[in-house]
Amino acid sequence: MFESVKYMRCPLIVELGLVLSSSMIKLISSAGFWRPQLRSECLERDTKMAKRILVAIAVIAFLASVVPTFATTTDSATYPPFSVYSFSPDQDDDLAIKVDGSQTVRWPFDYKYLTICKIPVKMKIGMYIRVKDCDDKKIVLVQKDCEDAETVGKTAGDWPCYYGCVSIDILANFTAKIKGDFVDRTSVINSDKWSVSVTPNTIAGDGNYHTVDVCVKTWQAKIEKAAAGDEVSVGNVAIQAKPNV
Repeated sequence: MFESVKYMRCPLIVELGLVLSSSMIKLISSAGFWRPQLRSECLERDTKMAKRILVAIAVIAFLASVVPTFATTTDSATYPPFSVYSFSPDQDDDLAIKVDGSQTVRWPFDYKYLTICKIPVKMKIGMYIRVKDCDDKKIVLVQKDCEDAETVGKTAGDWPCYYGCVSIDILANFTAKIKGDFVDRTSVINSDKWSVSVTPNTIAGDGNYHTVDVCVKTWQAKIEKAAAGDEVSVGNVAIQAKPNV
């Protein structure tokens, strides 16, 4: 019993020491459980407790210096608007998430999209071909010597003979064979006395423009069927194409 009340003596004296009379202190001192060295024992125990508290404070201060500090940012473009750990983006540690063993990111410290797979995208693309500024083109036929081998290449009996050319640019995504047809002819043009040539008549399907020359020649023309003029309409040349297979 005496040992059980030993650790209660100090707080009892501290709390009640201010109100106890000297006679009562003498009465307590005469008791069997009182020992004169009680105050020294309390001081020794208090000193030990103070040392323990100082050691605990030092440990807490040390841990606070090595644990990552908290930082608050409002820059939503880089970090979320709440407290996050302030890690360096280049820091490599266990908190990093690795994708396929290469790239690292810290969620939620850095929010960024990661490529986790690639899905092929296919298209059904048809054949495509076009003539650049076709509506702005025209062929003007002028009278030529029917025996001129470089233009008409006919005989003197095929008079009158006419010849004209125009250059056009054609683009295609397939190798194309090109030809021309003299359509919508008027009565000035004999039904079978004409021809259309395209040089070159094949273009590559590389998606680039290629220049071709389209030439028309006619002979034994019935010029009496139309009024005189510099550019009298006598028909159209239809540019036609097909895959070169």
